[in-house]
Amino acid sequence: MNTIQEQKVKEAFATSDFFQLLSLSLRLPTIELAEALLDGSYRQDGINILEELSCSQGDLSLVSEALDRLKGSKVDATPLLIEMRREYTRLFDDPKQPALNIYETLFLHPEDNQGAMLFISPTALDVERCYREAGVSLVRQSAEPADHMATELEFMMYLYGKLGQALQEQNNEELEKIAQQIQQFEEMHLKKWCVEFFNGLQTESTSTSYQALAKLAKTGLGHLGT
Repeated sequence: MNTIQEQKVKEAFATSDFFQLLSLSLRLPTIELAEALLDGSYRQDGINILEELSCSQGDLSLVSEALDRLKGSKVDATPLLIEMRREYTRLFDDPKQPALNIYETLFLHPEDNQGAMLFISPTALDVERCYREAGVSLVRQSAEPADHMATELEFMMYLYGKLGQALQEQNNEELEKIAQQIQQFEEMHLKKWCVEFFNGLQTESTSTSYQALAKLAKTGLGHLGT
């Protein structure tokens, strides 16, 4: 495998890791996430990924600075978790009016505000079709629609992981198929709202943690052109 090919493999796996980190960050916060933000391991993972994606030193410094503001001791984990869960609810799960819609259907069409209709919206159904055609089936643990931002990001994590594997194995047939799946999903779904969503997160959130997450996301997405 030549140097250019090796770089493509590295970038594919780094992109997969990037989408995984974003996906985990947009689920209901856990004590593990709070601890990772406080002890700097989340920051280190994020910066390592952005470095592998060849982001500029200037961008890396800005993201690092934003995440450094969260550093603290383990005793701060529970208070941080409580704060993040309150903010998560206010942003995404408020029963009356969330500050930011975390479902593609509602983000793009806020007038369609009937929760029961989310599962059968044309957008959610098409997102699920994309998952199914790529061999991914949803586990309905939380009974949420397919077009939740974290689920869409997790799907991209899966596709880029498969892309890296196909590049490693130099499997051109598989490579072409996965590249088409990525392009289709980006064009039909993710590019329509992903950057705008994280712009909204940075603007709407009053939490240092979610503002830092938005900064990390926008930096990586800007480099990937998503």
